[in-house]
Amino acid sequence: MKNSFRALLAVVLLAGFPLLVLALVAAIVVVEVFAFRNRLSHGLEFAVFAAPATYVLLRALFTFDRAGDAPGLPITGEAQPELWALVREVAEAVGTAPPDEIRIMNRANAAVSERTHWFGLRVTGRTLLIGAPLFAGLRVTELRAVLGHEFAHYSNRDTRFAGATYRGGVAILRVLSGLDGASWFSLLLRPMFHVYGWVYFAVSARVSRDQELAADVAAAQVAGTAAATSALREIRALGAVWLVFAREYLLMGWDAGYLPDRPAEGYRRLLTDETRASETARPSQNPPEEKPSPFDSHPPTAERIRVFEAAGVIPGPGTENRPASELLRNAEAVLDTAWFADLSDEGRTKQRTDWDTLADVSSRHKFGELAAKVLRDRSVSDVLDALDAGRLADLADPDLPIPADADEQTRRQLVTESARVRLSFVALSQAAGAGGAQWTISWSKVDALLLTPRYNGTLFPAIDAAVAGDSAALRALLSEPNRVPSA
Repeated sequence: MKNSFRALLAVVLLAGFPLLVLALVAAIVVVEVFAFRNRLSHGLEFAVFAAPATYVLLRALFTFDRAGDAPGLPITGEAQPELWALVREVAEAVGTAPPDEIRIMNRANAAVSERTHWFGLRVTGRTLLIGAPLFAGLRVTELRAVLGHEFAHYSNRDTRFAGATYRGGVAILRVLSGLDGASWFSLLLRPMFHVYGWVYFAVSARVSRDQELAADVAAAQVAGTAAATSALREIRALGAVWLVFAREYLLMGWDAGYLPDRPAEGYRRLLTDETRASETARPSQNPPEEKPSPFDSHPPTAERIRVFEAAGVIPGPGTENRPASELLRNAEAVLDTAWFADLSDEGRTKQRTDWDTLADVSSRHKFGELAAKVLRDRSVSDVLDALDAGRLADLADPDLPIPADADEQTRRQLVTESARVRLSFVALSQAAGAGGAQWTISWSKVDALLLTPRYNGTLFPAIDAAVAGDSAALRALLSEPNRVPSA
């Protein structure tokens, strides 16, 4: 009963949000009319504020009722009938309407996005978003649990008006994000809306947390307790791997003008790498205890797992313990397309290549740029001459942070190490240009360096010798090229 009241109050606040906007616009109009009647110059002066402020407010109002374009790759029922059949089955099981469209996106989560009118109170369309990483890492039963959870947000099973409360939170966050522009009008108006949002989430947070737990119950009912609990843990691991994949691999060749041609294969290989798996297994199997904020819309994962474990066991479908990717026809090609469905115009100009080639061109480009910064207008011979003369500072980072209280020995060690690292950039770029160095993809680290017999076992000792004041071995290895090859 208490939560029903909270949900009703949240809906009232939701309806009051556009009224606040309209009231502010009306106040500006009244002041503007009064200023013009008082004196024309006053009216013109106030109009400098009134016009852009009104624009910002009306934009906030229209943003409130617009979800924007859904990301990802559209998946039709004709192309993927098995996935659509599962989605419709789960939606019916939790007592809500199925989506109008399904999209696969390049994020490690799932969500339901709605198109609404009347400020989130009337739904005109629904889109289900499923992350490509979920197909790569979940079983069908776990994906069923994820879908059950997402659809349950809109079923109102647990609390009357809960669906509207959930939609309202999404809409208000959209408005607050839209007011994060750089204009001073947005900066002026933002605090008022942040206060309103603070009140809304203070009222609705408890409803949202209870709804999350109720959605978990729905997930267990449609997929079984074991699958629902496992899905919670696995999504944490998939999300951790996805962050590494996006940051270190997917865009590694961007600056060099390349993207991978098989991103789905790369994510799967990263996911199954033993080193990476050991990094993500512990936090996913034993989520850390988190102290929730009063405004958190989700209970901590550890608490949600405890609720599952304390509840009675609900058996799930016993015939669907297969990879979720098997729900898709031609899964690898579909997921490859989905990874890059939202590429920018610049991204569409990038060349596609295999992972090993991508690692090589990316590293060549990176070391070429680093070497160019080290050399500036100098030749390699000029740098080696400086080292032979003992002028380490000529090669060390000019912005090297050296503690003010460091003694002379410490200063020299810092300068020597900086010179060694920067000379390595130059030497590796030169070796790569001469065909002596190549990089291949490694899923345990970003890339793996391969050196030809001429350089293997000799290049890095020669670098050390050059930093120590004897560059003869390094000069011989590099055959004294005058300039670093262009990246």
